[in-house]
Amino acid sequence: MLRLLTIFILLAAASTGYAGDNEPPEQFVVPSEICREYFLVPVNLAPRKDRPAERTLWFLYDTGAEISHVDPSSVERASGTKVKAGQWAVIRDAAAGPVKFKKLRAKVSNLDHISRALGREIDGILAYDSFPGFLLTLDYEQDEMRLVTGQLPKPDGQEIFSIKGPDKRPWLEIEFPRRKRRMLIDSGAGVSGLVVNKLDRYETTAEPLISGASFRLKKIEMRSSARLVGNAYLGPHVLLQPTLQSTPRSELIGGQVMRHFNWTFDLKKKRVRIERHEPETPITFESIVAHGMILEMHPRGFRIRSVVAKTPAALVDLREGDVITHWNGLPIG
Repeated sequence: MLRLLTIFILLAAASTGYAGDNEPPEQFVVPSEICREYFLVPVNLAPRKDRPAERTLWFLYDTGAEISHVDPSSVERASGTKVKAGQWAVIRDAAAGPVKFKKLRAKVSNLDHISRALGREIDGILAYDSFPGFLLTLDYEQDEMRLVTGQLPKPDGQEIFSIKGPDKRPWLEIEFPRRKRRMLIDSGAGVSGLVVNKLDRYETTAEPLISGASFRLKKIEMRSSARLVGNAYLGPHVLLQPTLQSTPRSELIGGQVMRHFNWTFDLKKKRVRIERHEPETPITFESIVAHGMILEMHPRGFRIRSVVAKTPAALVDLREGDVITHWNGLPIG
């Protein structure tokens, strides 16, 4: 079993490189698709006689992830080997276009809930440091991922910023009225904007309302949101009265902020360059509207764990234990 697993566990600097025969060009594109502000990367495994000629796994690139993950069903499909969640696997000699992964270490984790939330299958999550040795650009204007050789200059507080934080992931300071917070730059939080601890410490235009929930083991984790009184600042960039969402976990900058910029990360120097798409267009935030259902996985879709009072779901005939198989007539799968 251990020998079989090695076909398929954090990336070291020598574990990835350029797949061409010559020196890498100054800039090249990583194949990707955009789905709801998320970058999805196709990783092609080396062919095997006993497997299909084309073995492609789709990974979501997540700057907020410390380690890579792969779904157990994806491991079995690509390798013929059954593995359990919680184990580790090594993907060897794989490529994403011109990028070659000599050894990609990933934790085996069930990712069905992410696939259903996105509305398309994904096989894994790529950690922030999955492309060492290059500058990585997430271009939200062109929906493109690029790798560039070189390094970023020293931070200037206008375009180049330090992303040093409590761990190896990228962290960036956001200035709120009367406080500054160093927050995680999280491309894996595609539908979020600014997510903060202790929302009651911020002056908001109205009382926070429940805007979501997640079921963690035996604990239901409620999320609230409210609009900030005043503006927030990312360097010189004004975030007009952003909608804040609460979390007991890491505070973060999500895709609803990231999509207004192009982000170039220098992993080695721990820096980022931020460029606006349309400098004259204000950065505004939509209100967060929640359906009010706390959902858990079910073989046929989602099961309603509970319904939150005073939400749209509480006003219609939805009850705890109901199973949702379709949204607007479309199968959840």
